[in-house]
Parts: sequence; structure tokens; C-alpha cells
Amino acid sequence: MLTKEQLEGILKDQEETKKKIGEIETKAKALEEENVKLKSQVSVVGSRSDSDESRCLRYFGVAHPKELLSINVADRKFARVPEELKHVAINFKKSVDIARFTAQMFHGAPLDGNTKSDIQLARVNNILDTYFGKHVLAPAIKAFGSTVSSGGDEWVPTAISSSYIDEYQLERVLEQRVKVIAMPTNPFDIPAVAAGSTARKATEGTIMTAGQFTTKKLTVSAVKLAEYYEIPEELNEDSAPDFLAAGRDHVVKAQKNAVETALINGDDDGTHIDSDTQAGAADLAEKIWKGWRRQALANSANDVCVDFTNAVADETKLTSIRAAMGKFGKNEKELVWIVGTSVYTQMLNFDTVVTIDKFGPMATVLQGALAAWQGIPIVCSEYMREDLNASGVYDGVTMTQGAMLLVNMTRWYLGNRRPIQIKVMQDLPYHDRWLMASYRRCGFIGHAQGAVEKSVAYGYNIAK
Repeated sequence: MLTKEQLEGILKDQEETKKKIGEIETKAKALEEENVKLKSQVSVVGSRSDSDESRCLRYFGVAHPKELLSINVADRKFARVPEELKHVAINFKKSVDIARFTAQMFHGAPLDGNTKSDIQLARVNNILDTYFGKHVLAPAIKAFGSTVSSGGDEWVPTAISSSYIDEYQLERVLEQRVKVIAMPTNPFDIPAVAAGSTARKATEGTIMTAGQFTTKKLTVSAVKLAEYYEIPEELNEDSAPDFLAAGRDHVVKAQKNAVETALINGDDDGTHIDSDTQAGAADLAEKIWKGWRRQALANSANDVCVDFTNAVADETKLTSIRAAMGKFGKNEKELVWIVGTSVYTQMLNFDTVVTIDKFGPMATVLQGALAAWQGIPIVCSEYMREDLNASGVYDGVTMTQGAMLLVNMTRWYLGNRRPIQIKVMQDLPYHDRWLMASYRRCGFIGHAQGAVEKSVAYGYNIAK
């Protein structure tokens, strides 16, 4: 028999043992949790770039990164692709471009050609031989899980013209709302229905006469838009990438700016509605086609122009503009308000304006739309003039009034004959300096405005 003292000693030893086991288990659990945390962090850090690139290929449905070069990431079929993956593709395309340009400028690669009908891209097969190609582009290719061959000949001629249009589309505001029509020829006829018919009651066993609906065609003609960026002659291969990237952004944005101002302010009738544009150079973008202001003013006899009588924008006047469009102003999903900064600020004071924080998921769909009134997105464009007179045009005398447009975007078409193309070339008068140029051929047309077609309305004489 154990004595009382022996039993107490055994119990005490057991308690101490349990205590030590508990401490060990607590430490083990803490170590395990820390280990799991570290593994998670390593997994995230190690796989972030790989997973982004692999997800990019998967979302765009391609097996090799070179296939990304011919994909328009702003195509509506890719609307559900996350924005960060679109920018992975865009940044990769920029790297390919810069590697091409560097090889052409510093490694003797053939320059892109120029014909009357096209800008031909040369076979630059040594894009990976440059410093930029080796240290920037090659790692980017490997990040997609692809092998890298010397020179890069396998990338030729996949760097085609359509690779330049996506970043342009992602940033633009108005053009993305207009229907884009590919132009296989120039000029190109767009078939359109002028007036529809209504189904009728059918009596069994009775032969019905055929219904009639009117058709017509819209003829769109393409014009060529061009811009160039001067590359400093002191550049070397190490300093060139930053300047090439800046030049590329410059000439692409120049194309966006040209189309946007032409959509709003264009007039090709010979006498421009704005006197300063009329007095300007013949190659101004505002002279390439008839824009929305010109179209509305020409149709003023049908009450699509609303005079604000030198008052600020108010909801009653906006309702009048919408009502003036008749059936073309009915569906808010087809409409867009276009305003300048002053009028936009006035509209933000409307009680019924829905601001960007209340858009929710719509915010990513309506890029450039900062608010909505009656469900119609409000687009603030720097090219919506606010230096106009009481008649809604610029005359160089009275330059104090703002204006606004309401456009039914389904009735207007942008013809795309040749997407944006970019190339580098030697500046011929000097030969030791380079130019980066962008080219595009496009056209714009809409249904002829009149008493039965009022798909654009103009509010003018708005006090700032």
C-alpha cells in the first residue's frame, strides 16, 4: 500500500507532467500556425506574377503570349475579363513594341515600310538581342511560362496593327459608345433600315400581302489621321526605352484626342461653325467630318436645339432637350449626355443625379461616365467647348457660354478602315534624329437628321 505522502507525490508529478505537455502542445500549435502563415505568404509572393500571366492567357483563351499581340482586349467579348489582366496584356504589348523599336534604332533591324494603302511592319527578328529585350521582354515572356529563343524570330510577324488599338479603347470616353463598323473597302456602304413595319393579325387559310419596310444605305469614307513624336538624337540604347514608352503613349493618345474632338466639333462643309477652327489649318481634326454639334445646328428647324437663355443648366431644360428627340430620346440605355467641366459641375448639383459612388458595378462599364441623370450617363469631355456665343458657336467676340449634347449612340457609326499603327522612322532632313509616328484611317457617319430622325440634340447659351 502506498502511503498518503507517496500518493500526493505521484499526483503532483502528474500535474507537472500535464503542465509541461500543455506548454509543449501550445508551442507546437503556435509553430504550426506560423508555418502555415509563412507557407501562405510564400505561395502568394511566389505565384502572384505567374498566376497573373497564366490567368491572362486563360481569360483571353490563348495558349502562347504571342497570340496576345493580335487580340483587342477591349473587344466586348472580353468585357468580363478583369481590368488587371487586360493591363497585363497591354503592358506586355508595350514591351514587345519597345523591343522592336530599340532593335530598329540601335541594332540595324529593318524599318517599317510605308505604302499608299498601308503601313507595313518589317520583320524585326532580333528583338531579344537588345538590352531591353534580354532584361525586360525575355523575363516577361518567361513569366507567361513560355520558352525564349535567341533573336525572337518566332515573334514575327505576329506584332500586327490590331495590337495597338486596345489600350486606346480602354482610355477613350466617347468612341467606345459609338457603333464601330469594319470597313473592308473605302468608301463603304452600311445597309440600314429607314422605317420598320408592324406585325398584323393573321387569319388562318388567308393569304396575306407582304409587309414593307424601307431600307437605305449610309456611305462612310475613311480619312487618315497621323501624329509623330520627336525622339532626342542623344539617346542611347540604355536611355531609349523610357523615351520610346513616352512617345508611344503620346502618339496613341493623339489619335484618341483627334477622334473625340471630331465627334463633337467636326464640320467638313468648307465653312466651319466655329470661326477659330475655320481660320485654322486645313489638317485640323475638327475638319474631317460632320460632328454632333454641326448635325444638331443644321437640324435646328426641327426643335432639337434648346436655348438656355443665358441661365445655368436645370432639370427642366434637360427634360426639354430629351423631349425634343422624340422616340430617339426614349431609351436611356442608348443615350449619353456630353458636357464640359462647367456644365458638368452644374449638373452635379441636381438632386436626381446619381454620382459615381452610387453606380456600383456600372462604374466599370461606363468608363468616363462620372454621373447619370434619369439613368443617362453624363460624359465630361475636354472637347465640349465652353467659349461659345449665345448661338452655340465660337465667333471670337462673345466667348462666355457653355453647351451640352444629348446623343442617341445607336444611330451613329464609326468606320474603322485601318486601326492604329505605330512605327519609328528617321527624320529625313537630319538623319541623326528619329520620329515615332502613329497612323489610323477611320470615318464617321450617322442617319441623316431631319423631322423624322432626331438622334442628336443641342443645348446652348448656358451660363457658366
